[in-house]
Amino acid sequence: MSRAEIGEQRRSRMRERLLAASARVIAERGPEKVTIDDFIAAAEVSRGTFYNHFSTREALLEALWTTIGHDPFAEILIACKTISDPVEHLSAVTRLVLRQAASNPTWGWLVVALSAERATVNDDLRAYPVPDLRAGGAAGLFHYDDLACAADLVVGTARSGLQAILKEGRSPHYAEAMSKMLLLALGVPQPEAHRISRLTILASSTETHGR
Repeated sequence: MSRAEIGEQRRSRMRERLLAASARVIAERGPEKVTIDDFIAAAEVSRGTFYNHFSTREALLEALWTTIGHDPFAEILIACKTISDPVEHLSAVTRLVLRQAASNPTWGWLVVALSAERATVNDDLRAYPVPDLRAGGAAGLFHYDDLACAADLVVGTARSGLQAILKEGRSPHYAEAMSKMLLLALGVPQPEAHRISRLTILASSTETHGR
């Protein structure tokens, strides 16, 4: 291995160290209360080392979402891409987001914390229900007066659920219960909301999810 390759490996490991330490700090305190000095202290590096990798605090936050926050969220959408029914798809994505937070609290806190500050996170969260809401509304499966209002309802419910799981803990069936309540709020009949909120989600499914 060449000297340049060794140097690149060291640089990559240091960047990962900074990101991991910063994620822990943000998860514990939220982005509004942390400074570059907090990131440096958590990673146990010098100020110069920090600036070798990130020019500003905002650059680090953007890298955090790109490397730690966004990918699990994108993987959830990929896992649900074979679900063609908009009601089932919305339920599945919402449940997986809540389950991901329960199994990976650092990711969950990152989504909750950065969504208050980073437009990228808000865009991801706000965008995910819109296609399902639009398709479901057109098919008469969802009932709402305003698409933006319905999207805010879904996103707000998901964020509230994340905070409840992370702050207080919830039962293993919390994601299903939250999904059912959300579907009911969107006008899905009770028996159908109950059934859909309990459908098995297959991460790499080739079967068709339809009515």
